[in-house]
Amino acid sequence: MDPVQSIALRNRIIGLLVKRVRLQAGKSQRDCADYLGCSPFLFTQCEQGRRGLSLPQLEALAHFFGVPLDSLWDESFSPAAPEDTPDLPLEQLMLIRRKEIAVRFRQCRQKAELTQEAIGEILGRSAYIVSQYEHGRRDIPLAELETTLDLCGQRLADLLHEEPILVAPADQDRKALERLNELDPEVREFVLRPTNELYLRIAMLLSSLKTDHLRRIAELILDITY
Repeated sequence: MDPVQSIALRNRIIGLLVKRVRLQAGKSQRDCADYLGCSPFLFTQCEQGRRGLSLPQLEALAHFFGVPLDSLWDESFSPAAPEDTPDLPLEQLMLIRRKEIAVRFRQCRQKAELTQEAIGEILGRSAYIVSQYEHGRRDIPLAELETTLDLCGQRLADLLHEEPILVAPADQDRKALERLNELDPEVREFVLRPTNELYLRIAMLLSSLKTDHLRRIAELILDITY
């Protein structure tokens, strides 16, 4: 299957996954379109796979639905129940995220030693559209981003190792558990013990103090000890 056909198929799959999670979250197409700042017609086109959703748009939808981001592109993922999420300045956050991804898109093209014209032929796009992608002026459909990352031996997961701007509560909980599991077992046991909450709060307070203040506290402790 050539890249253009693969991208078209991937867009249809992502559209179906978004529709599935949207229905489970009890959101209408208009709700999603209003949240993303696009027309209901355009959002319908995305769900039908006729247009591709970008990574910032999928991150925003995951936040809106209150589900892990993986549930919007991984067919084997079982979506979690939606949670209430706080309002965010979505338009600004998505613009920043689009700019970040544009840089990675350009870096991948350059690493693969391809011109904008060449990558355009692979993606079924004009060199002008590729230029728009690289300047962050146009959203890059996820399927086209995946194809470009693959050209330079990267995966979408590599891009997601960077902390995304929009993180759904379900993803926040998962990341917190992952960081907790990375701790030394003794430290993890200490942190999880409810009776140690006071010590942890003291540590939090100390971490916010300036170096001079910490040095003075240490000197006072030494004076008491000796």
